[in-house]
Amino acid sequence: MLFKCTWLLLLVLSLLAGAFASSGCPAGYNAENSRCTIERPIHGSCPPGSTYQLNVGKCVHG
Repeated sequence: MLFKCTWLLLLVLSLLAGAFASSGCPAGYNAENSRCTIERPIHGSCPPGSTYQLNVGKCVHG
């Protein structure tokens, strides 16, 4: 019985691990199209560790 349910337990644990791993953006950033983005201030530059990407129109971390 234990071996029959092991695959189900591994499946559930792997799904939970994938859900927590995908939310790896720093505080203040939003996950958007596999990028961590934040709005650029009107008068200022992007936060440290991020650069402005024209095609996205936002500051992208990393």
